[in-house]
Amino acid sequence: MFRIKPGIDAHTHSFIRTGQIDSKFGLALETGEAMEGVREALRLEHINLCGLHCHIGSQIFDIDPFELAAKVMIEFIAEIKKETGFAVKELNLGGGFGIKYRTKDRPEAYRAYMGRVAKAVKEHSAFCGVEMPDILIEPGRSIAGTAGITLYTVGAIKNIPNVRTYASIDGGMDDNPRYILYQSDYEVVCANKADKPKDMTVTIAGKCCESGDLIQENAPVQELKPGDILAVLSTGAYNYSMSSNYNRIPRPPVVMVKDGKARVVVKRETYDDLIRNDL
Repeated sequence: MFRIKPGIDAHTHSFIRTGQIDSKFGLALETGEAMEGVREALRLEHINLCGLHCHIGSQIFDIDPFELAAKVMIEFIAEIKKETGFAVKELNLGGGFGIKYRTKDRPEAYRAYMGRVAKAVKEHSAFCGVEMPDILIEPGRSIAGTAGITLYTVGAIKNIPNVRTYASIDGGMDDNPRYILYQSDYEVVCANKADKPKDMTVTIAGKCCESGDLIQENAPVQELKPGDILAVLSTGAYNYSMSSNYNRIPRPPVVMVKDGKARVVVKRETYDDLIRNDL
């Protein structure tokens, strides 16, 4: 497959928009390089072009960009058929479906996305005079994201009058760099006081030597004290996979829980793990 940039603004953070012309991903339609790539693939004896792929971004709540991307891709399929005679059989429309990170988030159900996208593909294929391709999607984060929770132990509480209150934790950007990268929103809860009202506002500070090592700023949470357990919700995607050993900090373990039973699926790293490859 060729990855194509359909030129769609996904209405999300600039760092996770991937479908516009100014992107490191894919071949552009506007410049003609996408068609050039298709022609070259069809000329090569050992290349089997089976379809096209696009991905317009991540954490998208609006269905319109997905619908528009589908139409643009069908139009390109029609152009390929007209210019080369080649019929594209598969179309991967990518993913990027938004999930509920905060109470205010209102993600659409799969059936809402796919109902409109499928209708757009079917109708536009007929309009453009091409056979409707097989459609693939990549649900990714929308499956794994809300299944994960990260637990931290609260350390010192630092109040700076008329500025803010910091709550330090025993983790940070080494296990979750998403806030420092693109200010990702999260819902936070004091796990051992979850039935209490959120009457405190804190900035959650990690233990790395960076002022930007924060998990959330000005987040409402239950009254925190040292030793409390802070839960950051919806961390099942793009957290452990993006974690690092920044400041030579070992990664935390991963534990799966089902029906009241827990099992470790990734061991906690040790300092011996950190120096294993040192010579």
